[in-house]
Amino acid sequence: MMEPEQKITNVVQKIAQPVTVKLKRGAKGVYQWEIEVSDESADGALYVLDYLDSELRSRFLAAQPKTEGEVK
Repeated sequence: MMEPEQKITNVVQKIAQPVTVKLKRGAKGVYQWEIEVSDESADGALYVLDYLDSELRSRFLAAQPKTEGEVK
């Protein structure tokens, strides 16, 4: 009698680029942020970091009130 064939499948899920963003709004409405990016390659991490920083700047720095002596 023949044994039924067994098929084993392994599924590995890898989370792409764990990212942490801490966004703070100060009492005067000024935004600050910290970005942490983890990637297997430095180029990949820098790409994600640059993209996130650019997005945060476009969304939050444009909304900040001008401070004394600041030129925009």
